[in-house]
Formats: sequence, structure tokens, C-alpha cells
Amino acid sequence: MSNNKSTPEIIDKGLNKNWTHVFFVVNPIVALITKMIILNFKINPSNILIFSFRNTDLSLLDYDHVFADYKKLDRYFEKLFFQSPSGKRILRKIKTLKKPFLLYAPQAFREVNYLLRSDICMGHIYVEEGQLAYMKIKEFIPRQVSLLDNFFRNWRNRFNDKDEIGFYFRSDSSCYIGITNDSFPEIHKDKKYILQNIESVKKFYKPKLTGIEKIGLTCAWRRLDRKEWPKMLKILIKEMNGEGVIKLHPSFTSSNQIQDDIIKVFQNLETKKIKICPNDVNIELEMIYETKKIIGFQTSLSKYATIFGSKFKQLSYELI
Repeated sequence: MSNNKSTPEIIDKGLNKNWTHVFFVVNPIVALITKMIILNFKINPSNILIFSFRNTDLSLLDYDHVFADYKKLDRYFEKLFFQSPSGKRILRKIKTLKKPFLLYAPQAFREVNYLLRSDICMGHIYVEEGQLAYMKIKEFIPRQVSLLDNFFRNWRNRFNDKDEIGFYFRSDSSCYIGITNDSFPEIHKDKKYILQNIESVKKFYKPKLTGIEKIGLTCAWRRLDRKEWPKMLKILIKEMNGEGVIKLHPSFTSSNQIQDDIIKVFQNLETKKIKICPNDVNIELEMIYETKKIIGFQTSLSKYATIFGSKFKQLSYELI
């Protein structure tokens, strides 16, 4: 651990005072680390509430949960009026539990900032989510953010890893939780906690890709026009030599319509022995059971392939 305490002070307080532990899960790596947090700090399952964003699979997290939904008008209220309709719905659900809560999230996106204004929110913790956790990003002081900066922050994408302003990690956070000593490089070591209990998750996950070595990864949905989907998939299929499985980026599975559309595109291609990976497959956990060869465009899995002893071949976007 980077910090010499066995349990972060805020988590210890939450355990003793019977707070609700609210987790924002945005992708499979956050789902994995959330499970590690729950097991490592022995959080009472009855005090856990999970919110899934991007339709992230929660089969690893068998607790009270909600799939965060977005209404058609939400983004207009968010961007034009600096409101968070989805944040209001989330807080309404939390309040039904009638007790204070501690928030765990990968970064300070809109719903996080909204919940932090609640008088029953006792604090927040940042959880490693992938590439963002390994970028040189410093904390920002919320009260020092100008109106203009707030405007630009409000117009960025909810899960944006290209924000040059850098409004990711608030200085009023309680701590940061990662799985390697390299995570959160700009955060003081006294504020970081490194988990080492990944083996404990094995008994909650049955590997689904045993014997399958090659895993292709699509790029994010926002990277491409729809007309470029077939070419991207063809590039993956060629690099995989026609065998293995393709895992869709979470942005493709966040909408049932978009997921159905790209699967139809895939089905019209000559795929030989390649199949689309089910959403409940956790690639990070699969690599713990068996060495894999990951092939794809820029992704945080390149980091985790190295951590878990697998291989990663990065493809260039210029190929598309």
C-alpha cells in the first residue's frame, strides 16, 4: 500500500457508522476494483448500492443496483442550464435508504459533482478506471474554478479522457484507490491506497474464454463514423488471423440500439471462427486465469495486459 494505514480513515468511519457505500461503475475494470474494495474492506453487502453507467455488466457485483438511465432531454438541461437530471434521480434513490452515504467514482463527472452538494454525502473516493488513472493529472480546487472553466467543463463528454482543462479529481476527495503503485502519479502517496487482493475475486467469476488466446478490442464509439465500422472490424479480424473473440468497447454497449447495429455489421462480414464477446466477460479477470493476446486500438487494457502477464498489440487509428 502507498499509505501505511490498513483502511482509509473515511472508509473506516463509514463502516463504523453504518453508512451506505455508493459505487459508480462505468466499465469492467471499475467493476473489478469495486469488488476488490468490497472484499478488502469487508463492506456489509446490505450497505452497498451500485449504479451502472454505460450499461456496464454487474454480474460480478451481486448487490442492490440501478442501471443509470438518461432521458432524451437530460443533456440539454445539463449543458444549457448546468443541471443534472440523472444526478437528481440517483440522489432520490439513495435517499430512500434514509442514511448518509460515501461515494466511490472514477472521476468528477456531472453526477458526482451534483451528489457532493447533498448534505447526506459524507465524502468521495476516486477509483482506478483505466488510462485516466495513469495520466499525470493533478487535483483541482473546486472553489477556484472560474465561470468560464465551468462552462467548458459542462460541455465536455461525461466520460472524457481528452479534457485539456483537467477537471477530473477534486482536491476535497478523501482518497484514491488503485491496483498498482503507478496509478494516480500526481497524487500524494499518503492519499493513495493500493489493493493487492485481486486473487480474492476469482471465486466470484468463472472464466468464459478458456482456450481462446486472441481477443480483439474495438475502439470507442465516438472515434468513428458508422460507415467506418466495417473497416475497423475487418482490420481486427485480419490481425486476429480469423480466430478468437472481439470485445466491444463499453461505448458500443451503453445503448441497445448501437450494440444491435454494430453486431449486424459484424454478422455481415466474413468472420470465420471469430465471435462477439458477451458483455459479462471481464477481460482483466480472464487474463488472471490464462495468458491472452490482446489486439486493438489505444485502450487501458494495454496497461492491464502488462500487469497481468499477457501480450498486447496496439493498432493505429490511421489504418481505418
